[in-house]
Amino acid sequence: MRTCVGCGLHDDASELVRLVVGDGEVAFDLAGGAFGRGAHMHPRPACIAKTPRGLARAFRGQAPVDVVELGRRLVSACDRRVRGLLLAAHRLRALAIGADASLAALRVGNACGSASAALAVVAVDAGSVASGKVLADAVASGRAIAWGTKSELGGLLGEKAVAICAVRHGRIAAELKRMRAAADAGVTMTGEGAACSSRFPEAR
Repeated sequence: MRTCVGCGLHDDASELVRLVVGDGEVAFDLAGGAFGRGAHMHPRPACIAKTPRGLARAFRGQAPVDVVELGRRLVSACDRRVRGLLLAAHRLRALAIGADASLAALRVGNACGSASAALAVVAVDAGSVASGKVLADAVASGRAIAWGTKSELGGLLGEKAVAICAVRHGRIAAELKRMRAAADAGVTMTGEGAACSSRFPEAR
């Protein structure tokens, strides 16, 4: 159990994100394991809004950060975490890459209705591949997120361009969804809309 520095409520550590304070800087430790004095926060707009004040109290003014900057740092940290998770899935051979392989993985999940079914990661400029019943069913069941562009996904996975991939690893898929939700909250706090949400658009 941990205490949210924003709302002050206790919750399971898996429901919060960790912040590390060092040398007057505040950074998110989404993967865990970073050294330094830490605090925890629910990745929700209401808690993010109260976190700067909570950090100032907890660290006696040694952690100056405003809400907008905190939102930006959260979005950036989520972006880095998503990259790491996708690479981990790729190394574990638990990643279907490309429309045919990804849609096949999603069809299996749609058919069995398993909670651990594949999660689609769709580029924001995926085009026609983003339409169709298989992906629509995945979106409706919460098994699809949007992230990056085709060139960003491709560059990450060693391809020229990738419009869609599907993660076939339950824990990695769950963490990707968590990062997506946290990034949404961060974007909300920045007030910068499209500028901060290029990799994390509003559509899930």
